[in-house]
Amino acid sequence: MQTVADLMITNLITLRETDSLATAKALMQEKHIRNIPIVNDKEEWVGMLTQREYLRHAFHLVSQFGTQQLSKKEQQTPITNVMTKDMQTLSPDTELSVAAEYFIEHKYGSLPVTQDNKLVGILTPIDFVKFASKMLKDAT
Repeated sequence: MQTVADLMITNLITLRETDSLATAKALMQEKHIRNIPIVNDKEEWVGMLTQREYLRHAFHLVSQFGTQQLSKKEQQTPITNVMTKDMQTLSPDTELSVAAEYFIEHKYGSLPVTQDNKLVGILTPIDFVKFASKMLKDAT
């Protein structure tokens, strides 16, 4: 039986809920990532900032304050105001078939992997694509 632990990414890039939206935007651009797990000082998972949530809030800021104020407002906005807090989490021993169903049913862009409330990894649909590609290559 293969589990989430077999596929999850453990070299994580995280931010704190007090970090600014501007910090998150810069990190997403620099690292070419679309989802950033948010942790507290105890390294416990508290939320996820997705590119979709960031863009939604950026459009809101532009509509409220104009494009000239966007950078300033992003600096002033803590991630906790924008991040998704109510999200499915997985444990490392979750079967891959169960995790796959979450992605299929809910179209998640990523799922945090936690153990004892601590963030230990992240799983994305790309991880499944890489896994499938390897299996296909191994089958030939």
